[in-house]
Amino acid sequence: MEGRRIRKKQLKWRILSNFALILAVSMVVSSLIGFWYFEQVVREQKISDERSRLQQVASQLAFMTEDIRQFAKNVLIDEELQQFMEEDVSDSEYLKQRRSNKITTRLIFYESLRSYIKNTIIKMEDNTHYGSRYDTADTAYVERKLEREEIAKYDAQGEYSFSDLYTEDTQGGASLICFQMQMFDKYHFGKRKGTLYMELDAEYLLDPIHTYAGADNYVCMVGEYGNLLYGQDPDGALFECLNAQGEFTEGIYKTANGYLICNDIEGAGWKLCTLVTNGYLWERSSFVLWFFLCSYLFSVSLILIFISRRLESMIWPITKLSAQMEAIEYSGISLIETVHTGDEIETLYNSFGHMLMQLKKGEEERIRYQEQKHRMEYDITMSQIHPHYLYNVLNTVVYLAAAGKNKDVVEIVHALIATLHSTLEIGNESVETTLEKEIALTESYLNIQKYRYPDIFKADIRCKEELMQCRVPKIVIQPLVENAILHGILPAERPGNVQVLVSVEKGILQILVEDDGVGIEAEYLERFLKGEEILSGQDGRKHIGISNVRDRICYLYGDEYGMEIKNREGGGTSVLLKLPYIKAEEEKENGKGEDD
Repeated sequence: MEGRRIRKKQLKWRILSNFALILAVSMVVSSLIGFWYFEQVVREQKISDERSRLQQVASQLAFMTEDIRQFAKNVLIDEELQQFMEEDVSDSEYLKQRRSNKITTRLIFYESLRSYIKNTIIKMEDNTHYGSRYDTADTAYVERKLEREEIAKYDAQGEYSFSDLYTEDTQGGASLICFQMQMFDKYHFGKRKGTLYMELDAEYLLDPIHTYAGADNYVCMVGEYGNLLYGQDPDGALFECLNAQGEFTEGIYKTANGYLICNDIEGAGWKLCTLVTNGYLWERSSFVLWFFLCSYLFSVSLILIFISRRLESMIWPITKLSAQMEAIEYSGISLIETVHTGDEIETLYNSFGHMLMQLKKGEEERIRYQEQKHRMEYDITMSQIHPHYLYNVLNTVVYLAAAGKNKDVVEIVHALIATLHSTLEIGNESVETTLEKEIALTESYLNIQKYRYPDIFKADIRCKEELMQCRVPKIVIQPLVENAILHGILPAERPGNVQVLVSVEKGILQILVEDDGVGIEAEYLERFLKGEEILSGQDGRKHIGISNVRDRICYLYGDEYGMEIKNREGGGTSVLLKLPYIKAEEEKENGKGEDD
């Protein structure tokens, strides 16, 4: 009972915990979906923004390189410069130096127009050199400069090209990029006349990239052949992505570290790349997850507090019903008070009340059954052991003993003992017996009656051997045989016959007891058909032979079985018992017999 009380008190919390679990799962799922959606939006927006910014920087660099290319072309097609380079100086060193100074002056003029140009060199096909600095007159100096790997590997690579980033050969030298453009003879189409080299301040080209990169962005510029021209990579994630990607073109690439975005710089053959890291996306999206988490905790707490109060008012009828159920004592069942809620709880009350009513009826039926069972057992005993019967049997014994018929005395006493043993056997399992024992009891009774009423009746009992172990109610044949002798044959004042026939018809065990005596009076037969008790005409005692047997059969097996009684056409009475055909277990009966 205590265990039930504990479970009852936890019903509210069990409901709340289940509701909280469902609510938690639903909110977690919705939060994850919301976070996933927001993260997708943030990622796409960030990638779109970065790509737009990268395109702007790439466009700016493309414009700058195009300006450099156009400026270099203007230098090469300058008529005055062309005129200076076409002057015939023959072998005069003076004229050569004079022409070189003119060209240098013109190149210095052009350099003054673009602050990012640090040096200009024109190398002719005959290895003649001109430059914006007077040291370019030193052929060895020019050759060393132009033989640098960063410049030489792009030499004669198309109409124009940009070199890799390199450092000026001076202490604290600046970072430079060399622009090369082929110079062709205007009088001979396709014939290369020389090459223009313009050393550019790398910071001029990298300044837009610095502005875009800021302090912590991942950005790099890759040359035409995959060489790194510039890179800002705080933790090496960008370079790792570039190495893992291998060859790539303009576009967006999903990598292990994030999203790699690449843009081509037109006219330069360079690629500008940036990396949107997973860490950055998480930082931009994580606040949404915390927002959902905090709102989830707040919402769940608020909902549970509200539902707890509402649930308390909803489950009090169940609590009350539980208390009433605990208070019920099944030894004295009483009806419960119904709570009218207009829902399933009221149905539960009504169903439980109906169940209690049925239990109460069942208990009352059980009590009546026990009382009737004890009464039947008592009636069975008393139907056989009444003083008048014992008086007559003992008188017979005295008579036989006085006549010296000791053998007959022994036989009748044994028969009486068997009769008393069967009729006095009352207990929980004494309502039924086997047909074999019932016939033995009847034969013991007939042996006694033969000494009391010699030559008055003859008895014939017929039963097949396979039916001997069928179960039948105790003491059902003997009372009918007794009734046939006392109320059928003796009143006829002539010898008569009693016959007992046992058979099985359509699964029903039938026991027929017939006599050829005076028959049964119509008054008694009418009472029998009405279910009333029948009193004998001699002493007015209950006629246990008919009424009790009939009542016991109906009580034990139902209305489907019972007794039929009628007068025979040739005289006498016919009583037919209809019983269920039940085979007894021989071992159990043998064991019971040993106990007896």
